[in-house]
Parts: sequence; structure tokens; C-alpha cells
Amino acid sequence: MNRKHNQPNSDHLAQISEPAILLRINQKYREGLSQDELYQITRGEWVIGKRRVNARYAFAVYKGIVVEVYRIERWMPFTGKTPSTYQRWCFDGSIAENLEHYKGCNLKHYFKHGASNPVMYLNCD
Repeated sequence: MNRKHNQPNSDHLAQISEPAILLRINQKYREGLSQDELYQITRGEWVIGKRRVNARYAFAVYKGIVVEVYRIERWMPFTGKTPSTYQRWCFDGSIAENLEHYKGCNLKHYFKHGASNPVMYLNCD
């Protein structure tokens, strides 16, 4: 898991047809993360609803750009310490090689201006 992150192609507005969850990792992302560090912050500790079970993929999104895409294998309750009392969840997964074409694509059009929720469901109903 030592692959270098692709440079963003912010001109390409991607249209996602797969059942997916967009996970905005803006607060924890930084340049130079290893693939394992990126996976750990993406798999997360999310306050997330039941529709999560319908998602097959998790998109790691930084400032509207896809950094990586993971195939979700299962969801588990997050058992670590967090500052809130809400149930949090994390997923086990692996890099979705079949969706590499999304890396570097722009997803800003999916997020309403001013929206603060870091989780967005696509095609998960």
C-alpha cells in the first residue's frame, strides 16, 4: 500500500453510478500520508445511518477531490474514544482497483454550499 496519490484532475466532474458513500476527510488529511494512514482516516469513526449497509464503496474526498476509493467489506461499531456520545461506525475494506478512474476527479458538485455533514450517500436507497 505504498502507491503515490494521483494529482487531482479538478476539471473532470465525475458522475458516480455505484452505491457509494462520500467521506470528506478534510480535517484529517495532509500531504504525504501513507496509503495505510489514508485508509485509517477514511475507514473512520463516522456517525452514519443505516443506509451505510447499501454502500459498496467509500470515496475518500479531500476539498472535493477523490483521493482514494475503497471497496467496503463490512461495517463495525467503532469502539475507540470520541468526544461525543453518538454511536460511530468504521468499515473494513480494500482499495477498489476497478474504480481507480475516479481518483483525482472533482465531486464538488455533489456537496451543497455550506453543508457541513462529512458523509454523503449516493445510490444507497
